[in-house]
Amino acid sequence: MLAHGLQFAALYSIEGAGRIDRLFVDHLRAADAELCGRFDAAREAPDALGAKVEAALLLAVAPHLEDFLAALFGITAEVQALEAKHHELAPLFAVKRQFVQRKAANAHKADEAATFDGPALRSALEARLGAGVAGNAGELAFAQAVTGWLQDEAAHA
Repeated sequence: MLAHGLQFAALYSIEGAGRIDRLFVDHLRAADAELCGRFDAAREAPDALGAKVEAALLLAVAPHLEDFLAALFGITAEVQALEAKHHELAPLFAVKRQFVQRKAANAHKADEAATFDGPALRSALEARLGAGVAGNAGELAFAQAVTGWLQDEAAHA
């Protein structure tokens, strides 16, 4: 049995899909009426949206859909645990995007980077961090250190 008194068979019928759709729209309206209004308008005239506006709308609606589906299938606690894990690693993803991809990769091209002494660089970095860089904990420590260094780039050139 799913939430809202739905049976799994509802997932396989047009009527069930319509009911689930209405339940989701009600959920979205209760959570964010303005967003729901934009969502409704987009559904009424999908060709009127530009690609960027459509993408922004989908990104705005996605967390509400995730919450709705988690409740529908009775997996809210599991989804929240995954979200917490994701948020815990958010600094790592930000550093990979902002520092590794934008700064380090642009400062050192692949052919130059291939000449670096990886083990020596790792040892120097671990000594500076005071911790190993292996695994999630090490990568997170690296990300937190880089975030601090980026706040005062001149001092940490």
